Amino acid sequence: MNRATLKKWGPFLVLLAFFSFWLVWKKPAHQEVHSTTHLAMGTLVTVSTWGVATSVEEKAVAQIFARIDQVEELASRQKTGTPVYQVNHATPGTPVVVPEELATILAAGLEMHTVSNGAFDPGLGFLSDLWGFGHGVPDVGKIPAATELAAWLHERKKNTDYGIKLVKEPGGAMTVQVDGYPFTLDLGAIAKGYALDQAMETMKQSGVQNGLIIGGGDMIITGSKGGQPWRIGIQHPRDHDKIMASSEIKGDLAMATSGDYERFFMVDGEREHHILDPQTAKPSRSGLISVSIQTQKAMTADMLSTAVFVMGMEKGRKWIEKMAGVEGMLVTENGERWKSPGFQGQWLEGP
Repeated sequence: MNRATLKKWGPFLVLLAFFSFWLVWKKPAHQEVHSTTHLAMGTLVTVSTWGVATSVEEKAVAQIFARIDQVEELASRQKTGTPVYQVNHATPGTPVVVPEELATILAAGLEMHTVSNGAFDPGLGFLSDLWGFGHGVPDVGKIPAATELAAWLHERKKNTDYGIKLVKEPGGAMTVQVDGYPFTLDLGAIAKGYALDQAMETMKQSGVQNGLIIGGGDMIITGSKGGQPWRIGIQHPRDHDKIMASSEIKGDLAMATSGDYERFFMVDGEREHHILDPQTAKPSRSGLISVSIQTQKAMTADMLSTAVFVMGMEKGRKWIEKMAGVEGMLVTENGERWKSPGFQGQWLEGP
């Protein structure tokens, strides 16, 4: 019988474990960085601004967090009554009218599913629950029975059409149809990035031109820090009190990191993590342990980091090289590292 052990962290490391990025700055004599943290979408979201009056910053932060909460109320599958919850709990095959904003998010996810040849999949909610990751990290790690995983794979392969459909009805309404088991809509690898994109738009509309928003493994930046770049540390995938790489960024840029160290449990020395491979119904064994993607939109970076993680080093690297405006930093479990020429960052520590 497998005995599971869960990674435990002290309070300080718990905070770090929520983030794949560290914000680093030298505090000037007159502090101009204001940072506020808020719990949303299952993680800690931190908003940092530079060089604005306190009154402007406080108003902007309140509006930013309100916008993020709006997205969560739209896209969460755990919260009772949200549009995604309603879609997943409707009679299988029944079209459900959804808000246009949710349709926009799902359309991006379905497109990424197609262009990634299924490496990115917004329909893994049931499988995620089977592994215990539907509500974070399970209290006691347990591998699903082989029969359960085999049944899920059998049903998936039996369906020649993807079991989640987005349709624009004749009257203009958008509907989503989920065919039921084994498909369950899960926008976890899309909505957080989308929320940060919306939060950044809100920040700019509020009069803040220099700022940074970090939520879990996603972040988005605008402007600079008093004319200097924002310095971002990317967490070491195996030593959580070390920074593996650093980025110095000015202007508008988003970055997302996916890793097997964010949400996982150990069973007999094997790391069982939350990035699931729909081809195996198990945590991805692509060989990658950390993937960072830089592009203009956080939602795009969010989806790409997941897809590339599932693809592995060779396929993922070639895919990144083909895409305009996309840069990547990849690390494998055996120590291989790769960084695209345009990636804004440098290595500090080995994996």
